[in-house]
Amino acid sequence: MTKTMYRHTVPLEYNTKYISKSDVRVYRDAILLTPGKWSDSVTRAEVEYTDKALSKYATNWTRNILDLDHNLDVLSIIGTIEHQRFQKNSVIGDLYIHPITQNARDTISLIDAGYVNSLSVELMADDVWDSSRHIRMADNIEFIGCAVLAGHPARPPACKDTRIR
Repeated sequence: MTKTMYRHTVPLEYNTKYISKSDVRVYRDAILLTPGKWSDSVTRAEVEYTDKALSKYATNWTRNILDLDHNLDVLSIIGTIEHQRFQKNSVIGDLYIHPITQNARDTISLIDAGYVNSLSVELMADDVWDSSRHIRMADNIEFIGCAVLAGHPARPPACKDTRIR
């Protein structure tokens, strides 16, 4: 039995249109979280995020994944949050959306058209009870991501001050 080897005469070309760095959409200075009393979607209990705590932990990110509506499946990951900092009394960062999936491309279109502008940070924190004020206060904040929210009136962001643009 004879083995035949074939040589391809047409070179394989990759379509790099959507994965080159120049195609990444960047939204600078997005407001991720501001001081205030916010409740999470699980406990629905108010926790106060002070400017002192947010200033201290604004750069404490263990993951910087940007996703859609807190959905963790792979096609809902649309980018990253970079250059996180406390500025103008807010935790802000730059959103890098990589248009390599249809979800990411659709999100860019919706943001640019003004239909989507809300964010929701994903974090873990120690809640410390302030007995004199009868409220829980966030401390030891660890940010683990952020979600672009679809903007449905039934699901507003916990922090009403967030914005992409």
